[in-house]
Amino acid sequence: MSETGQSRIVGLLGVGFDGEAGHIRITQADEYHVLMGSGETHEALQKICRRIDEAVSASGRRLSDYSPEEFMELVQELY
Repeated sequence: MSETGQSRIVGLLGVGFDGEAGHIRITQADEYHVLMGSGETHEALQKICRRIDEAVSASGRRLSDYSPEEFMELVQELY
């Protein structure tokens, strides 16, 4: 929990479990990380994280400004 006693979102993590053995894919951005997965899965996770990141930026807020409830509302609006 944060200093105010409220839970906050600190980042997004996308993990793909269908990657070929020995091939490592990693994408890092300020607000999210995508790890592993097949090329198709990794790309899909990147698009999801990027879309969420763009919506957060368009709101004029940072991801850490969202409570878990607010974050879920944002994601439900997007998907």
